[in-house]
Amino acid sequence: MKTCGHYQAEFAVRPIWHKQFGVIWLDIIAQKIITYNPNTEEELVYNAMGPLEAIVSTEDGQFIGVYKDGLYKINFKMGTKKPFAFPSGLNALHYLNDAKCGPDGYIWVGSSDGFFKKFRETAPTVMSDYPFHNSKLFRISPKGEILALLENITLSNGLAWQKETNTFYHIDAAKQSVFQYKFTERGILEFQRIVYTSEMLEGYPGGMTMDAQGNLWITLFKGGLIAQKSNKPTRIICLNPTTMQVLEEIHLPVSHVTSCVIGGEGLNTLFITTAKEPLSQGTKEPLAGYLLEIPISSVGIEQFVVPSC
Repeated sequence: MKTCGHYQAEFAVRPIWHKQFGVIWLDIIAQKIITYNPNTEEELVYNAMGPLEAIVSTEDGQFIGVYKDGLYKINFKMGTKKPFAFPSGLNALHYLNDAKCGPDGYIWVGSSDGFFKKFRETAPTVMSDYPFHNSKLFRISPKGEILALLENITLSNGLAWQKETNTFYHIDAAKQSVFQYKFTERGILEFQRIVYTSEMLEGYPGGMTMDAQGNLWITLFKGGLIAQKSNKPTRIICLNPTTMQVLEEIHLPVSHVTSCVIGGEGLNTLFITTAKEPLSQGTKEPLAGYLLEIPISSVGIEQFVVPSC
């Protein structure tokens, strides 16, 4: 395991692999976009132009930025940002979160309940079930048309697709679980089963990516356990969703691991984002906030991109 570059984020999330830039990842607290080329070790930092939560590639080399309040076409090198699509019902405590392009060429983006974090980090409620489920998962066309695919979500997070079987995997972090759906020809999601549920004291599933064998690489974020002590190590698991067995575990020397993506020239390197915030004062974790990389035996898949829009 090694660090990538020198940038240390307050709260890093949602790396993507891009053939031109290498790894593109975000510091959502500092509102920065960071690019890191593992071949040249060149690292560049750009202004995110607002509260950016995720970034999605288009086939013409451009990007769509998913901000808390909606989607924008962005050019982070030029510092430009143009409105694109705005799901309804968003506000300061209900905002967009993780997003990716699906195999259909549409942008799949979930929303998040901003009060959940405070609920999980307050001692009286840290181990309680969260009572609200008012977030959604949206599917947005390259033309900006918006459809709500799922409702009754609290904290929409990791997304992954098994294209050959029209299977979709989705994390609702507040429910500690990875859900499996069938994406039908009618364009709807049919729930099939839960393939993984984490224990409360090991944190909750956050970012997720899939390898070419159909295995899910899932980060387990311990940020919800500030009010509790746990001896369980922070880790990323490799899950076979068919057998629901954990095939591999990667233990990390940081408390807060947020997201991961498989990239590199051979698509055999796992890039991992981590966070300094919300570490308690006095906690010393030298690697917290850095982008980390580790070679893996699996091979990744090319990420889906949005058709030119």
